[in-house]
Amino acid sequence: MSRIKRVVMVQPASAGGNFEYMAIPRQGMLFLSTALGQWEDGPFLYEREIWFEDRCGLMDPDKDLDGVDVLLVTALINEAPRAYQIARYAKLHHPNLVTIGGGPQMGPLPEEAFAMGNFDVIVQREAEDIVAPLCDLLLTHPAGAREAYLEKVPGISFRRDGQVVQTRRQGLVDPAFAELPDFRSIKDLTPQHPMPGGVLETVRGCTEKCTYCQVIQQFLGYRMIPQETEIKRLKQLQELAADGLFHTSRNGKVNVFISDDLHTPPLRAVKYRNERLERLKNWQGHTDDMYMICQARAEIGQDPELAQAMYDANIRMLYLGVESNNAANLLAVNKRQEVGQMETDLRALNEMDFSVVAMTIIGLPYDTEEDIMNLAEWVTQHSRYQTANLLTPLPATSNWDSLTPLNEYGELLQEGEMRPYHLYTGRQFVHYDERWSMQESRELFDRYSAKLTSVDNLYGRIFRILRSYRLRLAATGRDLGDSISSHFSEASDTLRSWSDPVSITGKEFGQNISQRVDELADTLKTVSQPLANTRRDLAENINSKVNELTDALKTMSDPVSAGSKDLADNISGRINELSEMINGVLVESSPRRRTAKE
Repeated sequence: MSRIKRVVMVQPASAGGNFEYMAIPRQGMLFLSTALGQWEDGPFLYEREIWFEDRCGLMDPDKDLDGVDVLLVTALINEAPRAYQIARYAKLHHPNLVTIGGGPQMGPLPEEAFAMGNFDVIVQREAEDIVAPLCDLLLTHPAGAREAYLEKVPGISFRRDGQVVQTRRQGLVDPAFAELPDFRSIKDLTPQHPMPGGVLETVRGCTEKCTYCQVIQQFLGYRMIPQETEIKRLKQLQELAADGLFHTSRNGKVNVFISDDLHTPPLRAVKYRNERLERLKNWQGHTDDMYMICQARAEIGQDPELAQAMYDANIRMLYLGVESNNAANLLAVNKRQEVGQMETDLRALNEMDFSVVAMTIIGLPYDTEEDIMNLAEWVTQHSRYQTANLLTPLPATSNWDSLTPLNEYGELLQEGEMRPYHLYTGRQFVHYDERWSMQESRELFDRYSAKLTSVDNLYGRIFRILRSYRLRLAATGRDLGDSISSHFSEASDTLRSWSDPVSITGKEFGQNISQRVDELADTLKTVSQPLANTRRDLAENINSKVNELTDALKTMSDPVSAGSKDLADNISGRINELSEMINGVLVESSPRRRTAKE
């Protein structure tokens, strides 16, 4: 028996939610991969591959898991159906494959995961410290002879005689158990296919107790990463960017998303706040080439010293949990925040030139339609961008059992009927509410979100358009030319529609770029056959240029904050380069040129 075992870790394709189009990976799989890679105390050594379906495309469990020994699957709630499908088909085609599930969906609901995904084991919460010995155990002992050993592994669920057995975990995982996340095991991560940004974990858990949030249950307590580990992770991001594995904007900066646990604690958490302040001061010199984005609470506006340290460390975009401007709603969800003070805090952060993204939740207990529309008016006055979600029950939160679930048709969920997880995107009610039906809530969400300024919607749609083209680049002939033209025409329409609600400056910018994209689309319509005849290396160069244009579009949040002129110049330059290359195809493929070569 070979000592080398192959492990594939999968994050399934998302059905919706922020950043799914950017394919920014959650870090759980990265740390599990590191833990497996550093394991030397057991009978096996583990080769790892991390497959993010939003980035790499859908996995074929039959073909892509051939020769694999262990499959690890994680999932958020709207990814659960795809996660269960992958695991189920994996067992169908490879009966001896070890399958392990986990994450904030399966951990609290192991019975469902076993029934729908046919896993061998489900892990509760974190698993860096147990994943390697667990894999050793499952590979060493066959099904039916491993249960006595599994009883001794803390924090897992498994089946014995048809019943689900759950073991208890005592204590918490050291958040630096796996010191550096294993980015280099990500499938297809190359300079030709870089990630749009890096991800940095600085803390696990939260100091708050908001009722709608899974973080509190998934990551108990509030655990800061050791200071030296933070610096090592920052250096790792610099090295990966230097190797071309992260997209770098024209100003030389790489986007870094600080993972969505509460990076900066509120002022009242004095010990944690003081520690974070000192660490941020030490970040200077390590983050000069980064544009950093993090979640925080609006109270940062009351703490100018900490806010300035964040700004000096190049944390420039803040996703703030505003949720609501209704005091009764904030009290109902245990959000320790006063509306008047929050407004003052937002004003202070805007004046410091942060790009403020206000995260809002509608459909809270005391909302009326009038309240929700008033929230839209209020929040757009106090933040540059916004996100919107309808209240959605999540596993391990108080809402999961207290709100009556609906099926996909908006009717009460019947016993034995599975929740329509693909609808758990925050864009409609998935629970019974006497105020609005599921369909009415969708219409309400659309009316509300239409009043917001959402950069996510803009460059998310454009990224999907251009990514769709890139995946088809290997095609030839007229279909390719028509496909490119169609996608760029759609991009033009998107930019044109975006220009209206932003500002006069934004409108001029949108019209300018729309005109440029139109010109490029007209050129592309004439070159479908030349593209069919072009050499593969030239096609790859065209693909590279489209990738660059894609990257320019999807990093809008950085330059837009500095003004639209720089962004217009940036994207215009990309379009010029691509147009010149397409024109080169025309010259290369002209009849006279071909005759001369012959």
